[in-house]
Amino acid sequence: MIKYISLATNELDTYLEYALVSIVAIYMYNATPAEMGGIGACFALPFLFSSHFFGKIFDSGKLYQWRTFLFGINTITTPIFILTGSVYGLFAIVFIKTWSRCGLNISNVKLNENDEDSKNFFETYGYLINFSRVLVPIAVIYLYDLSGIWMIIIFSSALNLISLTTSQISLKLQGNSLIQKTELVEKSEEHYSFILEIKKHKDLFYLVAGYTVANFAFFLSNDMLGLFFKAAGESENSIGMIISLLGVGGVIGTKIASILNTTLRPVAILMTSMMINTFAFFIFGFIKHELTSIFIYYAGIIMVGMSSGITFFAIRFGVRQIIGYQNIGKATGMIQMLSSVVAVTMPLMGGYIASAYSLNITFQLTSIILFLLLMTFAYMLFFSKQNSECCEKPTENE
Repeated sequence: MIKYISLATNELDTYLEYALVSIVAIYMYNATPAEMGGIGACFALPFLFSSHFFGKIFDSGKLYQWRTFLFGINTITTPIFILTGSVYGLFAIVFIKTWSRCGLNISNVKLNENDEDSKNFFETYGYLINFSRVLVPIAVIYLYDLSGIWMIIIFSSALNLISLTTSQISLKLQGNSLIQKTELVEKSEEHYSFILEIKKHKDLFYLVAGYTVANFAFFLSNDMLGLFFKAAGESENSIGMIISLLGVGGVIGTKIASILNTTLRPVAILMTSMMINTFAFFIFGFIKHELTSIFIYYAGIIMVGMSSGITFFAIRFGVRQIIGYQNIGKATGMIQMLSSVVAVTMPLMGGYIASAYSLNITFQLTSIILFLLLMTFAYMLFFSKQNSECCEKPTENE
């Protein structure tokens, strides 16, 4: 139960920080588009440079010692750097706390040592992420209207202090039980290779390739959704609506993934996510807002959230099933690093395409890329199944 408290408080603070930084940058510091782009880069770059490092760290042991250290950094970072009174203080807050969260996100996959309990763990984890998406925008607006920006900052530090405390409690309760033996770790380091694991397990290749290409398409258009609703005549409230509806969809998607897991393998669950996202971005790209109700597009946002929830479960649980507990940190770090490359580059490309051509083009490209990816996966899986059945069929001599 303790680990879920730290998960919940960390996710709440993650989305609180998104809202806090946006409010301070736009309404207090009058940030320019270039400065907002710099903040966006600070949210992604630490994952690119630190994921592999943290993966090795957590697979080598001392899980709760590192979690305590990272939560401690997050507790003091916002109050200290907000006092700089400039947008560069926000750069520091975002970069440092994202670096910490990079490690915390990878450490989360090491919290559940028992393989049999992983399904329930990742399902609950998915719910916590998406409930945070729903609740935080409401809480931030309420606190800001009630007492101003410092109430949000105090709340953020309090959340991290709770997480820090739970990590200390877990460390004392668990003792050395979660620290791997040195010999086992050295053996794991000697033989482990992410590339070899991908070559060995087709499903791992499908999961990593599918997740990376799907993110390639998703991040091309994700940041354009707010602009889409503005172009459709919606007010600033649509931003909060988008965040909350993504969370609602994420809760639904997590439950769908949990149900599908009883009959489908993770690759097929990931394909379900692609199918939903393909349809959602088809709505944004090909259905003109003059010809339909705005509620159709809000339904599309829910579908994007559903796809996100399904993808989260499929990737986390699927990789854990294939890799196992011992090397899951390194594997998650590598996947996170690949995803961060996409997260840094594709919003820039999406922004360029939207500026040079039109907003709808980005959504159309996303829908087409996801559809082609889905068809490719369907063909490969069907083709491989047909081949395996042919190989298993006995000959006449048998």
